[in-house]
Amino acid sequence: MERYRNVLICIDRPRRDESMLQYARNVVTLADSDSVHLLHVRSADNALHDDSGDTSVTIEALRSIASSHFADTEPNRCGCDIVRGEPALEILRYAYEKDIDLIVVGRHCGEISESDGDAVVARRVTRKSTCSVLVVPEDFENKAETVLVPVRDSDCSANALDAAFGIASAVRADVVTLNVYQIHGGYSRVGSSLEEHQEIIEAAAQHECEKLLNRVDTRSVSVRCVCAPDPRGKPASIILDAVAAEKADLVVIGARGRTGAAGVLLGKVTEQLILKSPVPLLAVKKKGECLGILQALLTFAGQS
Repeated sequence: MERYRNVLICIDRPRRDESMLQYARNVVTLADSDSVHLLHVRSADNALHDDSGDTSVTIEALRSIASSHFADTEPNRCGCDIVRGEPALEILRYAYEKDIDLIVVGRHCGEISESDGDAVVARRVTRKSTCSVLVVPEDFENKAETVLVPVRDSDCSANALDAAFGIASAVRADVVTLNVYQIHGGYSRVGSSLEEHQEIIEAAAQHECEKLLNRVDTRSVSVRCVCAPDPRGKPASIILDAVAAEKADLVVIGARGRTGAAGVLLGKVTEQLILKSPVPLLAVKKKGECLGILQALLTFAGQS
């Protein structure tokens, strides 16, 4: 599995975050991480509270989490911090200052809307983070038998595949690559039927998957390529259907700055999956990407 040396785990409400913490613990172990940082952000406008009704999470609560979940991590390598401010911004600032390789953030409340606070934080963090982000929903079955990887012919998809195979190799899971292809209009003008057009596009999508797999080390992991048509231009819905159909336990997707056609598509798809995925989602980024955007954001925030 990829070596995430420094991992940041964002704590909202300790009791509610229990399943996320167990999952994060597994990730830290598999990644052989050097340091773990537990961070709680107190929003100035809406103080976070734990399930006991307390209006704030204490440093003692974070240290208790560190002791119970990360006991075998060296004491000086497991940090606990509480800061005040806008949650997404402070998470990004902290990750930048601590040279974090992976941010783990929870997404709660079951059925998620775009206005839900937890989903908004997860989406904003993923969008502007300079490292990979693992978004963990509140209710999921904590197992790892099948990893689903939505792919396009791009470097960020190759990076996602590499990360997925590393995970699958470590936990002995299967990998399913999913290439969602669009059905384009106008095929009848060249004398093709819908069936013939779809067959041609699907063959191209299958070839695209094979090219991507040739770029990564499969590490003796069982892999299967699935290509699915998207007649309505809603790839996120197709991916969510595949999560259910394949009984996937983890989605790994490439994410990057919004440059180029593939970047725009993957950005939109990733954000929709953050809102709705019933299983954990790992958005894989090349570390340091979006650094200029983040620095500008932090500078602007410091001036306001």
